[in-house]
Amino acid sequence: MAAQAWGDVQMPTPDPSAAIEIDAGGATQWVEGAYNVRLLSRGVKITQGATTIEADQAVVFTDIAPRLGDPRRVIVYAEGTAESPVVEKLRKPGAEPADAPVARQQSPNWYATLVTEVSVEWRSPPPSPRGEALPEIASRALTRLRKVDSEVQVAQFAAPGFATPLAPPPGPELPTQPGFRQVEIFRRSAVGSNILIEPDQMTGETVYLISEGINIVVKGINAAGLPDILGDVEGFDLETDRAVVWAGGAAGGTSFQQQRGDPLEIYMEGNIVFRQGDRTVYADRMYYDVRTRSGVVLNAELQTPLPDLNGKSIRGLVRLKAGMIRQLDANRFVATDALITSSRLEVPSYHIGADTITFEDKQRPVMNPLTGRQARVAATGEGVFEHERTASAIGNKVYVNQVPVFYWPTITTNLEEPAYYIRGLNVGNDSIYGFQLSVDLDLYQLLGARAPDGHAWELNLDYLGDRGLGHGTSYSYVDDSFLGHNGPVVGRADFWAIDDSGLDNLGFLRRALVPEAGYRGRAYWNHRQHVTDGLLEGWIAQAEVGWISDRTFLEQYYESEWDENKDQTTGARFRRLSGNQSVSIEANAQLNEFFTQTQWLPRLDHWIMGQEFLGDSMTWYGHTSIGYADLDVATAPADPAASLGLANYTAFPWEADVSGERFLTRHEIDLPIDADPFKIVPYALGEFAHWGEDLTGQDVQRTYVHTGVRASIPFWAANPSIRDPLFNLHGLAHKVVFDAELSYTDASENFDRFPLYDELEDNSLEEQRRRYFDPLFAPGLAGLYSAGTINPRVDPRVYAIRSGIHGWVASPSAELVEDQMAMRVGMRHRLQTKRGLPGQERIVDWLTFDSNATWFPDDTRDNFGEPFGLLDYDMRWHLGDRFTILSDGFADTFADGLRTVSGGVQLNRPTIGNIYVGYRTVRGPFSADLITATINYRMSPKWIGSASTVLDFSEAGNIGQSFMISRLGEALITSIGVNVDESKGNVGFNFAIEPRFLPSLAITRRTGIDVPPAGYYGLE
Repeated sequence: MAAQAWGDVQMPTPDPSAAIEIDAGGATQWVEGAYNVRLLSRGVKITQGATTIEADQAVVFTDIAPRLGDPRRVIVYAEGTAESPVVEKLRKPGAEPADAPVARQQSPNWYATLVTEVSVEWRSPPPSPRGEALPEIASRALTRLRKVDSEVQVAQFAAPGFATPLAPPPGPELPTQPGFRQVEIFRRSAVGSNILIEPDQMTGETVYLISEGINIVVKGINAAGLPDILGDVEGFDLETDRAVVWAGGAAGGTSFQQQRGDPLEIYMEGNIVFRQGDRTVYADRMYYDVRTRSGVVLNAELQTPLPDLNGKSIRGLVRLKAGMIRQLDANRFVATDALITSSRLEVPSYHIGADTITFEDKQRPVMNPLTGRQARVAATGEGVFEHERTASAIGNKVYVNQVPVFYWPTITTNLEEPAYYIRGLNVGNDSIYGFQLSVDLDLYQLLGARAPDGHAWELNLDYLGDRGLGHGTSYSYVDDSFLGHNGPVVGRADFWAIDDSGLDNLGFLRRALVPEAGYRGRAYWNHRQHVTDGLLEGWIAQAEVGWISDRTFLEQYYESEWDENKDQTTGARFRRLSGNQSVSIEANAQLNEFFTQTQWLPRLDHWIMGQEFLGDSMTWYGHTSIGYADLDVATAPADPAASLGLANYTAFPWEADVSGERFLTRHEIDLPIDADPFKIVPYALGEFAHWGEDLTGQDVQRTYVHTGVRASIPFWAANPSIRDPLFNLHGLAHKVVFDAELSYTDASENFDRFPLYDELEDNSLEEQRRRYFDPLFAPGLAGLYSAGTINPRVDPRVYAIRSGIHGWVASPSAELVEDQMAMRVGMRHRLQTKRGLPGQERIVDWLTFDSNATWFPDDTRDNFGEPFGLLDYDMRWHLGDRFTILSDGFADTFADGLRTVSGGVQLNRPTIGNIYVGYRTVRGPFSADLITATINYRMSPKWIGSASTVLDFSEAGNIGQSFMISRLGEALITSIGVNVDESKGNVGFNFAIEPRFLPSLAITRRTGIDVPPAGYYGLE
């Protein structure tokens, strides 16, 4: 609330459930410590509920990173003029803005902290950046924020109709000085120091002449209540053999205090160690002006810690060495004849040398959110700081082992990702692409620009001997705002293309396909933001653009994305969560006509989950959706044999060029029954749905009901006396839950009447399934796939229905509903023990075993004549924290049903390596007996080896092998490997180089072995 003076009449606190509305004719914005700061001018008006503040100017502080779900805090300092003071008005609840206020208070300035649980709405022009000088009103606002204001402001109160304000008596005065500094001088060692103290009569300063080793400690003393987050790092300490100190103010003796504006200059010689925050400077000679925090260092080395990577405190350092370093202020340094590196070696294995380097190291105290003060290391009590480090250099050469390998005239780099220009280099050769040379360059560094925090921009150049020259760019960002909308945001954009002169090799019977386009490529953008202010406050905004030149491009050039990621679509979605409810609106369009896709123009969905009513005796789940759907079926290639290796291109039975409105509302009511120890839940689910067009173009309405009962019962037993060192047992507890569901479904229409507006499978699976219509690809499926039809035994729609997809309110497919009666049973076993040091034991799963089965009373209709199906199990036996025995299985009992069982062992040591050996047998429309073995092993501190193989002892035979060995250098990770892909008839060789100090390493993603930057385990 506004600061009180004696005799003030205080206005009521504004209602925090009301939004804060801020109007102004002009705005300037900058960052101050932990706050976003806006200077507002020209008719400032701030309203919250019934309270309104009007002022000529105002400074508004908001938290940079408010915690999600917490109330929003707005700190306001407002000023008026003699003719137009700050006015605070209070209206009656529900009154119009033009109505006379019931109370009115005015003052020369006004200070308060407003809190809202809703939103902060800014109604001013887009803010401009602040100039070099801090505006005077901003200085006064910061002073008030620090609670060291030099005077108590007088507030006045006037009721409506009174012309003369009532002035309170003056308040007590506060000190005008915002802070002091404490200077202490100690001897450097037990030998002692020689200190001569002489006053300078001409300047009024005190001169200290010091020799024989000295330690000087300077600490900033803040006034009471000053927030630690404001201002730069004040304190430092230094050690040197000899020093001359000039001190102004009340200096005298070896311990004294000064006002912060008093002069304090230090000249040092010999074995200098200068520490400020967690930054350290080593030098032979140095001059430092404490008041301006500037200086000159000769024969110097500046060391500052590396940032935390993935939550790990790295013991490496960023080092700046130079013949001369000039410190311009607290955070900026200029070095001549310099090098910069993160190497720990005296002669670094890699570095960047430059004629001139400007190094900026901003360090801020890390605040403890519980105490509001600076966080400290528990063991030492030292303060914790966060850093933002950048370097700009002119006349640059990148050196590896003292040999220049790259030159560029200018560079600006964020040292938290200290890669110089080249972010990745790969050399390879195989029969698909020929000789390959790929390089990824940091575009921000090439342009000499500083990358915004959380942003990365790369230039991707790839020479493929048998295909052509690939070129593209990628951009990724993690930020706190996007296009003026605040809120955490993450996104990635990627463009890559090639003028392809070769043939596609996609595997068995598809080794020489003619691409449908000559100049091929893709453009992709994915964006997600949780908006925290403005009109979309509380909404999650998602957008995606996915353009592909032809149907085989992704599978050829981005095979892992094609196999593992979702379809790349084009559209936008806005979603809002509120308690147990969610609403979303989306629209999308088909850019890639060679893949089947539903265009929603648009679609609106609402969900409510677990809503209790009737005295908590019943629970309601609901989903309502309405939209206009346009199902665009994939176009057939001009020559299926040449471009896909198919005799004919066949559409699926659920594909048709139809469009129209679709409306559905699906609801479930549960009636939980307390029958301890049983949990019994009878339920009833019903739906009404309408389609504008079915597969034949006719409109159709469908109703269906799905009802039944779910039940479960838990059992447990514990025996702490069971102990066995062989099986790593320290007590044993067995917990098991048995569950069952009996359900009945009756639908007014058959599922095969509807197009699949909600697709079941991604494009990669659909294209694989489409090949089954060609007997040459899958002889075992002959007769199951024919033009326009798929046998129900292998129809993915039937499998989804048998699995109960229609029993969910939030089912991913609205069309898949069919008459059915089923009883599903399962059990979940957990055998647990304790492991860990004495007194620090933790409970872990020793063995887990889950199993499920389904009984179909009407087996002829629902399960092809077999009463039981969908049998599965999953078992994991954790004999040790790093050793596990695995097994799983699945079976359908009818003819041509899938039956598979697997078993294997896994050993994992994150810093040493991992091993997996497994066997899987598959029976059904086709047969396979697969052996899989993978090993990744760190053979020594400098070498990692990887190998894998997959063999089929059935029809396929050898499937593929890979081998790679990597050398871990201080600067670079160099890998060489060979890959064998029997399906593509390809043997490839690969040579790759990547910087070791990147936060995310390809070798870690590939092998699972953690490879921290050099220096994590000390000097290597």
